[in-house]
Amino acid sequence: MNRKKLDRLKRDIAHARRSAQKAADLEQLARRLGRRMVKRGKEPMWESAEFDELYVLAIPRHGNRDLAPGTKKSILDQLEDDVLAWEERLGDDEGKEDASGEGHGTG
Repeated sequence: MNRKKLDRLKRDIAHARRSAQKAADLEQLARRLGRRMVKRGKEPMWESAEFDELYVLAIPRHGNRDLAPGTKKSILDQLEDDVLAWEERLGDDEGKEDASGEGHGTG
């Protein structure tokens, strides 16, 4: 994951809030954020491969119908938590490059 991909994901999540979404659309966002599907219970669950502290996310599939607005909002809120975790990690990585003097191309 890099800053450019993360910015694109943030725009896609904002767009998803403004339009009706199907489960497959939100599953694609979850996959792009580093989540993978696991078998747990009745609904497909998505756990983060990168961040153990993030909650497992359920994205219900009900045929080809749009998700209920409240369900969509809840899922997108959790995906935004993933974005925040990635921003923290990328911020830490950039700080390490700054401290070592690398990554600026001045040498």
